[in-house]
Amino acid sequence: MTIFGKTAIKAFEYVKSGHQADKAWRMAICEFSKSEYTQAKGCPRVAFCGLVSDDKRWGNMENAIYARKALDILRTNPNRRYSKDELWRLIGSPTKSQNGQLDVVLALWDSKLIS
Repeated sequence: MTIFGKTAIKAFEYVKSGHQADKAWRMAICEFSKSEYTQAKGCPRVAFCGLVSDDKRWGNMENAIYARKALDILRTNPNRRYSKDELWRLIGSPTKSQNGQLDVVLALWDSKLIS
């Protein structure tokens, strides 16, 4: 599992214990990386917040939209295993590179934390 997948699972635990999604992500990423670059990476953080937060400000951000589209695809065929590349193509972003968003979605999905 990638660093962003591990972070998503840990951050989800923090959300369940009462932390806001963004704060939970920032706490969790520090447990898995000492790199300031990795800690500041916005794509997986926004994807996570868009999936688990009730805060509307995350909902319209591009990476949150990608994450929700991926989740919709997984829900449509829950028994199928998708690669990140395949899922990225299916959400309609072939000209851009997946940048941790799908690590978040797949980690939460595979861990049955989202469905």
